[in-house]
Amino acid sequence: MNVKIDFNENKVARSFNSGYDRSRRWLKNEVAKDTNVFTPMLSGDLRESVIPSIGTDDDQLVWSVVYAAYQYYGSWADGTHVIQRHTQPGTEILYFEKAKAIHKEKWIRVAKKLAGGRL
Repeated sequence: MNVKIDFNENKVARSFNSGYDRSRRWLKNEVAKDTNVFTPMLSGDLRESVIPSIGTDDDQLVWSVVYAAYQYYGSWADGTHVIQRHTQPGTEILYFEKAKAIHKEKWIRVAKKLAGGRL
């Protein structure tokens, strides 16, 4: 028995890359949205600082204001810049970890579906 298989490598690659890109865009947007609910807010600068990194092609989100690290960890490594309180109810340190604990399964499920089940 002879079997002939026509395989268009470029078409398969485009299909995979398209699904992966769509999945990454959705995931970055969703993680930023879900995390910013727990991100400290006074003026909104910290929450807004993640927006430019949503549209990048890498796999990272960056909250880029100068004070982002001590808002996330609660203080600098040397113990300075200690956060006394957060200004909005529901915000806390380690805000990404809080969002991940709540939304991780949803993030994985939807991202996987958008990538065509190939994550």
